[in-house]
Amino acid sequence: MKRVQHKTPRAEPPTRQETLKAILHYFLQDNTHSGSHCRYNLKYHLVWCPKYRRSFLVGEIAARLRCILAEIAHDYRFRIIAMEIMPDHIHMLVEVPPRYAPAKVVQILKGISSRRLRQEFLDVIQRDIWKEGTLWAIGYYVGSVGDGVTTELIRE
Repeated sequence: MKRVQHKTPRAEPPTRQETLKAILHYFLQDNTHSGSHCRYNLKYHLVWCPKYRRSFLVGEIAARLRCILAEIAHDYRFRIIAMEIMPDHIHMLVEVPPRYAPAKVVQILKGISSRRLRQEFLDVIQRDIWKEGTLWAIGYYVGSVGDGVTTELIRE
């Protein structure tokens, strides 16, 4: 008895055009952004605190700091995904273009916000921080954030 082999139709490999279309679809999803010669999705979780970890980021100062950080982000084309200002530290989840190293992002945010807050609230700041011309502690935390669960956990 002769066996009859049933030929199952093989799936044809995708054409070059279909492959390119699939790649473009991946890169054009909502979570990526365009630069002049790149697509990117860079998110950083940033944390820093005032000098001596003083707890004065409340009320009017916290509200003004929130506005200042939003203005800086707008000027430098950062996107603030989440921000929480605690009395003694700040958490931010920001998306930045690849031209800025994480250390540069922190330098921009801390430097400009320190200068502006000291201009507006110098009397309040000098009660807690006696070192002239400073507001923030030297150190900071930065962590890169991937998509999905990690981003959602930091938002919460």
